[in-house]
Amino acid sequence: MTLPSERLSLAQLLRRDAQGGVLPLFAGRRSALTYSTRVAIRAACDVLGLTPGDEVLVPAYNCGSEVDPLLQAGLIPVLYPVGADTAVDPAHLAALITPCTKALYLTHYFGFPQPRTADLRALCDAHGLALMEDCALNLLSQGRAEVGLLGDVAFFCLYKYFPVNAGGVLVVNRADLLLPTFAARPRLRPAATLVMQALAASLLGDRGVAALTALRHKLRPPRLMPPRDPARLPDMPGHYYFDPALIGTRISTLATRPLAGVDVQATIALRRRNYRAYLDLLSGLDGVRPLFPDLPEGVCPLNMPVLVDHRDQITADLYHAGIAVASWWGGYHKALDYTPFTEARHLKDHVLALPLYPGLEPQHLQSIVALLAALLAKQAPDQSLARFQAPE
Repeated sequence: MTLPSERLSLAQLLRRDAQGGVLPLFAGRRSALTYSTRVAIRAACDVLGLTPGDEVLVPAYNCGSEVDPLLQAGLIPVLYPVGADTAVDPAHLAALITPCTKALYLTHYFGFPQPRTADLRALCDAHGLALMEDCALNLLSQGRAEVGLLGDVAFFCLYKYFPVNAGGVLVVNRADLLLPTFAARPRLRPAATLVMQALAASLLGDRGVAALTALRHKLRPPRLMPPRDPARLPDMPGHYYFDPALIGTRISTLATRPLAGVDVQATIALRRRNYRAYLDLLSGLDGVRPLFPDLPEGVCPLNMPVLVDHRDQITADLYHAGIAVASWWGGYHKALDYTPFTEARHLKDHVLALPLYPGLEPQHLQSIVALLAALLAKQAPDQSLARFQAPE
């Protein structure tokens, strides 16, 4: 299956949007561009005055990569439960607060704001906690008042929504906190890779890029989730762990340049169109359940998260068919104990992220869902999804 490439072309590298592209989303806010979201998270630990030994409440449904900068700062992550629908209950957090608790780390998932962010802000205020708001998956959902405005600090990711290889944003909302500077020179490899991908997309087109990718995968198969050992949780990929050498690193100019050519409103409209199309196509399909069955106004999803059994095998089959899917957050940070958090582990083991980028047309989504349906039909029945239904 040949899908439109999500890579930038040389023309897109040089294009300029009349509204200024992506970065005006942060106009008027105290924000700084960073090499990555992890760099922004590590800097926020210092901005908030957190010191080694301080406890930070962290959601059990996590990537693991966002936790590693906290550990590098000497902080102690204390996991808290996340519901089957990814929602956080303030009552669960209140029971975990101790005199050592200094901050709450809150994640908005897949472009959908946490429904009780204001209540969690009030909880932090009542206990003197800083609120660290992770909006890495919500860059284009800032039309929602709940996203990125209530935290003392907030983090955004540029390269999850756009193929620019690097780039994060640190926003400091609290007036008495200093906005740090990021002056260290960025690494060359992501920028060089971006240019090479743009050249390939311009010279070869979608079919040529797909053929080249297939050849590369044949010569050097991509790293997919390894077979599960029932006795232990699989480690997350090694590159998810934070490299302290990146502390204070700024964003690359080659990462910011293409962002100026993005038509943000058109991008939001197309992602929402594709999400609604997926909802229609998946309706009634056995063995798959959208994690978010509704699309509220102001929400711009990052991708289409669905829950499936036999997720890792289906991911591998779709990936080798040329579809950019992901076993979302399938690995586990080796320093954290996820054992008590059955709902979070269920999400980490069952969420499949289907592509949603603007270049996809309805016929592409139809082909993706048709292949997914065929793969699901081959799998043995499994009742684990039925045991973890999100509340109505």
